[in-house]
Amino acid sequence: MFAQPPSDLHTPPNSIPSTPIPSVDRYPRVEDDNVYDLIGVGLGPTHLALAIAHKESSNPDQKCLFMEVKDKHSPLLLPASRMQISFLKDLATFRNPASSYTFVNYLHSHGVDRLAGFSNIGCWTPSRTEWAAYLTWAAARLSDVCEYSTRVLNVEAIKKGEKVEKLKVTSVHWPTETVHVRYTRNISIGVGAIPKIPEVFSTAQKSNMTVSHTCQYLPTLKYMFGHHEENVEFKGRFAVIGGGQSSAEVYNDLINRYPNAEVDLIYRASALVPADDSPFVNARAFDPASTEEFNKLTHKARKERLEEFKRANYSCVAPELLEGLYTLLYKQRVKADIAKDAGLPAPPNQYNIMPNSKIVGVKADEKCTSLDIQSTLDFEGQESPAPITKEYDAIFLGTGYERPPTQLEFLKDVAPYLPKLKNALSVAQLEPSAKVPPLVEREYYIAPESQELFKPRIFCLGQNEQSHGLSDSLLSVGAVRAGEVVSALSRA
Repeated sequence: MFAQPPSDLHTPPNSIPSTPIPSVDRYPRVEDDNVYDLIGVGLGPTHLALAIAHKESSNPDQKCLFMEVKDKHSPLLLPASRMQISFLKDLATFRNPASSYTFVNYLHSHGVDRLAGFSNIGCWTPSRTEWAAYLTWAAARLSDVCEYSTRVLNVEAIKKGEKVEKLKVTSVHWPTETVHVRYTRNISIGVGAIPKIPEVFSTAQKSNMTVSHTCQYLPTLKYMFGHHEENVEFKGRFAVIGGGQSSAEVYNDLINRYPNAEVDLIYRASALVPADDSPFVNARAFDPASTEEFNKLTHKARKERLEEFKRANYSCVAPELLEGLYTLLYKQRVKADIAKDAGLPAPPNQYNIMPNSKIVGVKADEKCTSLDIQSTLDFEGQESPAPITKEYDAIFLGTGYERPPTQLEFLKDVAPYLPKLKNALSVAQLEPSAKVPPLVEREYYIAPESQELFKPRIFCLGQNEQSHGLSDSLLSVGAVRAGEVVSALSRA
């Protein structure tokens, strides 16, 4: 019925996959005697910005390498979706406006007419497709310091006497089935986030390729329809779970891509909430200067600040998308009322939004997946209604992302030197999804028990919302943070 699934259908982008590592004992080992100044694990926007900052630093001859578990194929993005931040928050501008790696220079590299064309649009936010092309362009220019299809297996401390002077990084390059051993004075971790899968969906998501996270939306459609994923004749049912931006974008895309299908959007909240991108909120939540202030706050004040600004980033939708969806649903109602006024049977709603709803049961078979949907409304003097059951051909989970300490398991051999990391990994063994105290110092490195006995710096980027604020996992501070890390390296 369906085409063969892509091999990476459930592999999160820019992250170390959670799937077990096949045995690499039979692979040949290649040891590099050179000592790198920096090895980066992961190659998303965070480390692209760092690679650029390192290249443009006062010590560009220092040896660095960034390793990425995925291959360098372009990401699959919704063609109509747009970025939610200014193009100025690119890989370099906030750190160095004169950099050749800015988004403006990317446009100009395709001719002045391309730059002029973008300016004529009069929009601060590029399409996601264009932004992905910009990232690909930047990565291609950094090919000499990037290695793809490579997974880091472990990091070990190399001692000279009683002092740890460098780190041994062991990785596997899948295409050549080769294990590589390299040495570095410093390491940076930028592995991104992994999809958050609610427990009720856990079994179905692992066993059924048509139950997937929204980050695997297009690969799932390719699995269902092959290369003809825009199947206008398809009359099946889709469900999208969640009330945030990715859920709304997927819901909107399904409606446009499959005009004869039924599509439901199911979420717990009472309404879809607009994202707050007003200038005062942006300044306080996302400007680089906010990082310094946030880091100095007490634990209680940090928690309050994150709660105050969560509607700027979590469980919210771009206002223009909300308006478009509401207009579409209103037109559907008008169509039904016209039929009713004419004495005709009203057509069933093709597109539904189901607020105040939670999923209490999931059953999957070869043909479809059924959801038991429970209303969360509690009325005075009434018993809670029984769940309703609906069947779907595919279900997409816009249920967010998480950054569990288990992503750092490959650092376990150096954890004894790093008390905060040791504690985080210990907690993760008991409760993989548990939240742990902040790992890093202001300059993004994990502090050793003794700086005198442990010389290398281990940076951890994009995992530090608790200590560095809401912007830590976003593009807003990426360029400036990269400059701060390079400065910290020069002092290491």
